[in-house]
Amino acid sequence: MTDTHSPHVTSTDELLAQAYDQYQKRTSNSEAMADELQDLVPAGVCSTFRAYDPYPVHAQRAEGTSIIDVDGNEYLDFALNNGTQLVGHTHPTLSAAVKEQIDDGTLYTRPSSLLEFAAQPLIDRWEAIDQVRFTNSGTESVMHAMRLARAATGREKIIRMEGAYHGAHDPALVSKMPPVDRAGPAADPTPVKESQGIPESVPENILLGQYNDADSVERLLRAHEGEVAGILVEPACFNLGVVEPEDGFLQQLRELANEFDAVLIFDEVKTGVKLAPGGGAEYYGVQPDLVALAKAIGGGYPVGAFGGRREFMSQIAADLDEGVATGAAHYGTYNGNPLSLRAVGVTLREILTDDAYDHVTELADRLAAGYRDVIDDAGLEGHVVTAGSQGMVYFTDERIRTFRDWEHVDEEFHEAYWFGMLNRGVIPHPHDASQQWTISVQHTADDIDAHVDAFADLATHLSAAQQ
Repeated sequence: MTDTHSPHVTSTDELLAQAYDQYQKRTSNSEAMADELQDLVPAGVCSTFRAYDPYPVHAQRAEGTSIIDVDGNEYLDFALNNGTQLVGHTHPTLSAAVKEQIDDGTLYTRPSSLLEFAAQPLIDRWEAIDQVRFTNSGTESVMHAMRLARAATGREKIIRMEGAYHGAHDPALVSKMPPVDRAGPAADPTPVKESQGIPESVPENILLGQYNDADSVERLLRAHEGEVAGILVEPACFNLGVVEPEDGFLQQLRELANEFDAVLIFDEVKTGVKLAPGGGAEYYGVQPDLVALAKAIGGGYPVGAFGGRREFMSQIAADLDEGVATGAAHYGTYNGNPLSLRAVGVTLREILTDDAYDHVTELADRLAAGYRDVIDDAGLEGHVVTAGSQGMVYFTDERIRTFRDWEHVDEEFHEAYWFGMLNRGVIPHPHDASQQWTISVQHTADDIDAHVDAFADLATHLSAAQQ
């Protein structure tokens, strides 16, 4: 590995400038494509999250554990499309099954045996799921779970955690990662709309608690007694890197939901099947009433699902009364399309086996240990947190427990780390300090060691900038 950087950086600004410069020298085709696409597509991307300075990597193809950009650069990929591909890229078993399904049809809008093929392994994996409905994304899954909670309780307010991400529908874009100077006190957060176009009325029905602070949730339940339909939470907060529940936080939410007759909703879009076969519910030993799923359940194909106890799922409307659904409406032409259902069934039945989880866990431990050794050897301020196949490095000694701890994270410094790794042929995680890496079933010990070697090569420069 050739190190093209001077070790004599004196600041984060200088380190980041060097990283940008090297990146632009390696990715001229990406830069040209970014300029061309912006004339056709707003910001040149199809999700706002994918746009970043100076411009994103533009992909040519992906295979196994690597992604190749339009300049021919090959990267070891630990981002895996926002953690969607726990199976890795182009897994041969999955690719063969999907190609076979293409010949049998990609859209039916009619039930088929593939519904059972995809639904049964989800029901088997989650104690809380008696029935399941399929969607096309995590946003849809969370949106429908929230609607179902409201239909089941006849109430409208939802408690969610400040700083958490639950998709792109209007209620989810309230206080996702708000500027702290606009967010008010931690004990009584001010709802902040992230996007223009969100009606003023939306924040009225979103109540903000703090992750890892069950007391904040209880205060809201008592202040709005009889008004709260549900408590929405990620089992581990994955919009802050990897923040795990502490001091019985999830169990306390379970007890509060029971006490106040609210529906406990686990957003397992990012944690589902990645922490354990049964997601965060299994990993942390707490069962919700409803589960929202997407990403890794489909091995990289566009799919989502929501499921739960029969008493709640039975609220989904099958009939209309004078044109109005008698329960919670759930529609969608592409819901449960055979291509996605085939992908879900194959992923969960044939690829994400017990042996696969053992493999991923072993490699996750290897990567975390490697990072910790490098941090110690280089004298870096930082620590690593892992859970299942997921992990993250924080360049601070302060532990991140909740959104208000995010002030300890130097996002510019993390940006210098991220581009530094990119220039060394490793995508360490999705772009942004708030994300986490994923170890796939196709990664090998050699891949892990190459990742650690790249970090070790960069660490001297990081340490110099951190002084």
